[in-house]
Amino acid sequence: MESAQGGKKKRLSPSSVSQIQILSALAPETAPLANEPRRLQINEIAELSGLRDEKETQRFLFILEGQKLVTPFPEGDFTSKIWQITTQGVQTLRQISTAIAA
Repeated sequence: MESAQGGKKKRLSPSSVSQIQILSALAPETAPLANEPRRLQINEIAELSGLRDEKETQRFLFILEGQKLVTPFPEGDFTSKIWQITTQGVQTLRQISTAIAA
């Protein structure tokens, strides 16, 4: 994946691509009711994102949670296997999609 930045193409790291794939998997646009957060099990996120590795998926979820882009469900329960995207995560994903498309 590449993004445009100041007229220059910038390559995204594999880690960044994986994080974007996880956000995309959790995005409400793909949920039946776009107004409700999409809650998925870690194994489902791993499959939908293409990572297929639950441990690696969980590692990226923790990184994204530190950036306030995802949260476990129930919120604050880091032993939970269920995660959802936050409002900030949805906004960030839209900005990323716009930047990549440019």
